[in-house]
Amino acid sequence: MSARPAVQKDIFFAVGDSNRRRILELLSAGERSVGELAEALQITQASTSQHLTVLRDVGVVDVTKRGTSSIYRLQRDPLAAVIGWIAGL
Repeated sequence: MSARPAVQKDIFFAVGDSNRRRILELLSAGERSVGELAEALQITQASTSQHLTVLRDVGVVDVTKRGTSSIYRLQRDPLAAVIGWIAGL
């Protein structure tokens, strides 16, 4: 059994990737579709979706379907763990 699924649930792992941090920055300005995020990041929609899955697994983004589009938004509350850890250093 692989340790990877447990690692993916770790918020520090989730925000440790530069593309995922950029997604959080983009979503802090408002909701965006996968296509909009992929274009801003200049990576494929498939790669963007993988990053969004990691972020969704730890609860820092959520998704709503609008027609054929998946619209993502930032959920700030789970980031309190990161902020608290940094503040304690």
